[in-house]
Amino acid sequence: MAGIPPLRNIRKTTVLVLLVFFAFFVHRFIDIWIEDHAVADVAETELSPAQSVICRNVVRGTPFGVDSVFDVNTRLYFYSTISNVKQFSKDTLKHIWFWGTDTIQVLPCESKTESSQADVGVCHTEISPKLLKPGEWSVDLVVGRKLLSSRQFMIDSTGR
Repeated sequence: MAGIPPLRNIRKTTVLVLLVFFAFFVHRFIDIWIEDHAVADVAETELSPAQSVICRNVVRGTPFGVDSVFDVNTRLYFYSTISNVKQFSKDTLKHIWFWGTDTIQVLPCESKTESSQADVGVCHTEISPKLLKPGEWSVDLVVGRKLLSSRQFMIDSTGR
């Protein structure tokens, strides 16, 4: 044992540095472990729209007449499909219709689950032709204060 120095010769600074270094690694392992579990939980509960479109009609649960420019006297629908919809109540999903920066109407999105996929919900709202004015429009799908989807479109008064 001639080659190993006695422990009483190790300086206090060296012990402190080793202790801090060890604590850092323990902290990193715990942080990574907690983060992995948090990411897995968020991925399971994340609400993400699969499709959002502006259309002229909804026929048998499918959007019909999808476009980005419409005439003034047209009834329009905002059609959305949302995955993992069962975790939210009907009141939290909303479609907000904007004309430029003015809010024209806020409607709750009543989702209906598709029979083939129990976790996918479909919802649509409509706007009356009386409320449509020429110009730039947009519709947002929101949950609380989180924006899930937004679509922009134009209302043309010239009849194209």
